Amino acid sequence: MATVIDSTETPLPAPTIVLTYASEAKLPPDMDLQTALTRWVQEMSSPNIEMIQVGNTVFVGHPSKDKRKLMGRVFNVDTARNFVSNTVKYFKLLQKKGITHYSVSFDTGTLEQIAKAVGKALVGSGIQAGLAPTESGKETVLFVQFPTNIKKAKS
Repeated sequence: MATVIDSTETPLPAPTIVLTYASEAKLPPDMDLQTALTRWVQEMSSPNIEMIQVGNTVFVGHPSKDKRKLMGRVFNVDTARNFVSNTVKYFKLLQKKGITHYSVSFDTGTLEQIAKAVGKALVGSGIQAGLAPTESGKETVLFVQFPTNIKKAKS
């Protein structure tokens, strides 16, 4: 990701974050930018999709039927330090909402250091996280488990 915009200096609206991210994302060979944007906008407009912005990071969550588990997608143009902080804030929000499990995949070799920094920042929170490669090895998945003894916030 070449474009980095520090959210403490220049907060961006969610559409700008997604567009900036998408314009520089490594897309599959058979997908152009317009197609990717169309799919992501459709995804974010789907019923039950949860979209939360923290800093210059947009977190999109696909809830399970019981709404306690989320599969995520992340669009980030913030600095590495802010991305870690934004992710920790997001995870703590998910924990308060009663989410028990969260997962997100990313291209192998891109965000492992960020994920490890998030893990260090979560020490003592009761939130557990781990990384695992996909079968193809092209992607890595971050799995997060939240403690279930937290009272669920009213929505």
